Order: sequence, then C-alpha cells, then structure tokens
Amino acid sequence: MSGPAPRKYNPDNKTGYEYELLAEHLAGLIASGEWTPGRRMPGERSLAEEYGVALDTVRKATRILRERGLVQTLKSKGTFIAHPD
Repeated sequence: MSGPAPRKYNPDNKTGYEYELLAEHLAGLIASGEWTPGRRMPGERSLAEEYGVALDTVRKATRILRERGLVQTLKSKGTFIAHPD
C-alpha cells in the first residue's frame, strides 16, 4: 500500500500508551502555533493513516485534547483548535 510515510510523533522513544503520546504530539502542534485557533484538524482517518496508528488511537487522543480544552468537536463539521481564553 502506498501513501504518505507515517509521521514520527515519538522521536525520543518515550513510554506510555500510544494515544497519550499522540495526544502530547498533537498538543505540541497547537502550542507551537503550527495548528492555529479556529483551524479544522485533519479528519480522524487521515490522522490515523498519517501517523500509522489505529483509528481508535486517534479518537482517544482527540478526546484527551477535548478534555484539556485544546479542541472543540462540532458534530458533522469536525474538530477545531480552540481559541485561548
């Protein structure tokens, strides 16, 4: 199967559940400004393919970001980077 090579989100070989590591990586994209407030995140399937992880891993990582207030999910519209308070 061809396609984009999976992005490395754990370059330091940290330990932990994969979804937690992915959540930390995605939070880093938000903190660095690479993903700006109001921007729509890539879809779950797209992220799963890009990072070479299961769809459930992406869903759990997104849930962590939502619990931290970093993203908001709007039904049938997608997940968006939250505006800081």
